[in-house]
Amino acid sequence: MRPRPPALVSSLLLLLLLFAVPRHAAAAGGDGGGMVRVDGTRFVAGDGDRTVYLSGFNAYWLMEMASDPSRRGGVVSAFRQAAAHGLNLARTWAFSDGGDRPLQSSPGVYHEDMFQGLDFVIAEARRHGIYLLLCLTNNFDDFGGKRQYVQWAREDVAAGAAAHNLTSADDFFNSTLVKSYYKNHVKTVLTRVNTVTGVAYKDDPAIFGWELMNEPRCGAEPTGALVQAWVEEMAPYLKTIDAAHLVTAGLEGFYGDGAHESKELNPWGIYYGTNFVATHQAAGIDFATIHLYPDVWLWGSTADQQARFFRNWTASHVSDTERHLRKPLLVTEYGKFLWEEGGENATSATQRRDRFLGMVLDAIYESASRGGPLVGGAFWQLLLDGDGMDALKDGYQIVLPEDARAATIISDHSEKMAELSKQVAAEAGRRWSRKIGSFVSWDGTHPYVQRFLIRFVSLFRSVSSLFGPTIHVAS
Repeated sequence: MRPRPPALVSSLLLLLLLFAVPRHAAAAGGDGGGMVRVDGTRFVAGDGDRTVYLSGFNAYWLMEMASDPSRRGGVVSAFRQAAAHGLNLARTWAFSDGGDRPLQSSPGVYHEDMFQGLDFVIAEARRHGIYLLLCLTNNFDDFGGKRQYVQWAREDVAAGAAAHNLTSADDFFNSTLVKSYYKNHVKTVLTRVNTVTGVAYKDDPAIFGWELMNEPRCGAEPTGALVQAWVEEMAPYLKTIDAAHLVTAGLEGFYGDGAHESKELNPWGIYYGTNFVATHQAAGIDFATIHLYPDVWLWGSTADQQARFFRNWTASHVSDTERHLRKPLLVTEYGKFLWEEGGENATSATQRRDRFLGMVLDAIYESASRGGPLVGGAFWQLLLDGDGMDALKDGYQIVLPEDARAATIISDHSEKMAELSKQVAAEAGRRWSRKIGSFVSWDGTHPYVQRFLIRFVSLFRSVSSLFGPTIHVAS
């Protein structure tokens, strides 16, 4: 028997009282928002697919600093300063291969103090509402990287002649033994249970995603095939351990010899051993990355040439990502070197750096605000004032309390990106309300009843999600 309207309204009211729990947007860093996912060219989080835009920084030193309990206040200070300027992404190392302060001193041998440092970093990032992009090894010799892995293989007595014949750091990409070392590191890190939070890394929503390598390059096979094959093996392997988190290769954006590649746009028009389009199309790769260092890449060029390169480089990668990848794009490193030291030259160098920051952030916002794929970035690098950090100064450092103009540019951009996220959410809500309104609106129905029905249908959509997973397809 069909209930009469008063009975229907009473039933709806009861359901609303029973189930209408307020749903608030979750903060970054996994504070109830769940893992970040990809939906087309957007990053999204939470049950309502809240759009996530990223304003971030690099601080590769976080794990090493936190491995010394007496210096952990510096890590807290870094996250506190970043959060105060609206930053919501930190890119940092989840590796230190060999050397004086290793995470992994030899294949499969880990130092607990360093791992506990990384535990602390992850816990603090979550506490401050900041996502982490964790990089798993280095293309360069700093902190060990691919050369250290190859050296370990050469020293492996049980491996025999095949390992001893490894002659180049680029053997990292094709040696079965070396790849087994790397896979073991991936598994060890991803399955680590955090001693601070008790949460396995692979289950922690504070982690935005994994980067397979920092800036992979390959001189042994410059057109990109060797790195391509390595990514096609490693990304799916990582996903077998952690299917929830996002994965990227760690590329700088250099074009190779594959389809839709534009080698002529590379610095000096040469190969660097990677394919931007093809590698980001590999199974298991969720989003694309580029880096931006026009002054270093085009050493000796004029300011006008560097500016033209910046415009072409950014526009080409945004276009290629939009046309061929249909994934989000991040500038995971960008910076401008402070060449001059002292006096008036230092002031002019800082001004040029700040103008460059503005150019990059304007390009990001322009893409994000029109629904384009470039939706975030992370400057290189954030340092603290004092705390023994002078040795880490590399000419790119930004100390937020000291670099007032840079801090303002970064903070203003973060605010604009946060506001953009609110605007997108509001527009999505209006579209849904219009759909609901058209469904329940009929002549003669009291406005209060209509509003109750709209809330009920919205609630039904939320509750129904508990009975089956929502599938997000990334093309």
